[in-house]
Order: sequence, then C-alpha cells, then structure tokens
Amino acid sequence: MARPDQEKCRLCSKLDSQEAQQRHGSNGDGCWNPKVCHNRRSYYRHRGVRNHIRKQRRREQPAASGLSESGASLSERVATLEVMAPAVPAAVVHWYRITKNAPLHALGAELWIGNDRVTKIEPVHCLGLTELQVKTLLIRILDVFSQHNGIKVERFRSSVELHPHNCPIRPCPLYPEVKL
Repeated sequence: MARPDQEKCRLCSKLDSQEAQQRHGSNGDGCWNPKVCHNRRSYYRHRGVRNHIRKQRRREQPAASGLSESGASLSERVATLEVMAPAVPAAVVHWYRITKNAPLHALGAELWIGNDRVTKIEPVHCLGLTELQVKTLLIRILDVFSQHNGIKVERFRSSVELHPHNCPIRPCPLYPEVKL
C-alpha cells in the first residue's frame, strides 16, 4: 500500500525553493533535508501530470503490446480520426490563496470556448472582502462573460488554486514598493 501524502510537503511544494528552505530550514521548523526535499517537492508539483501520463500508458499498453506477423505494431495500423467537439463555454476561476481554508488574497477568471481562451478577467485583490462580497464578485464575473460573448455562462466549470506569491497585481501587499 502506498504511503499517505504529506500535507506539509504538498504545501511546501507550492513555494519557491528559497522560501521553502527559509521556512523549513535551520531558521524555520528544521524539517528541510537537502538530500530529500528537492526531489520530494518536484514529486508533489508534478504528480498529477505523471499520474495522468501513467494512466494513459496503461490504457494503451494492451493494444500496443501486440505485434502483427509483419512486425508492425497495431498503433501503426490504426487510423487516427479527429472529431470536432461542440464549442461549449467553460469559465475557469483562479483562487490566489495558500489553502482552501486560508483567507482569499486575489481572484481572477478566464472564459474558454473549445480550445480557445476568449476572455480574461485580470486578478483583483480580495483582502477584506466578506464571503458574500466574494460570491457577488463571482456572479458579476459570470455576467460579464455572458454579456461580452453573447452566450449565457451560468457557473464556473473549473477552478485553479494558486499561491499568493504568484499574484501578478502590483502594487501588492505581499510585495511592498521599495522607496530609494
């Protein structure tokens, strides 16, 4: 049975390397181990993609393992077809916060139709907003998407969690302006 995920390591993987060493090194809580932590952080950052690729390979393995009498694999003989899927609008919300329970730092959104991003709402700081005000802001974003594209967008289809240090807004409380 696999070892359970370490929540502390998963959260640490979202930080940049210098900040992680500062928080968890000798000046922090002391759990930083240079022999292990770089690989572990990479594992936690990329495990979703690796698991997806691994699942795809498992699905393809039985078909690709059989060879015909001529030595050509089955995948070489299979025709690849493209099917045009209907272009459905999909709204994606970007949450800038450390964890789901942490205060919301900023909020952004995008509207995709098929494989094309057609509209983007730049992130806005949400510091001090109440939960009701954030919900109202999300409804306004959906209304703006609907008005701009003429297609009714009723809900967000996906959400992306980003660390507040990735906040692109300047000036930002996390990055105070340096006066010379």
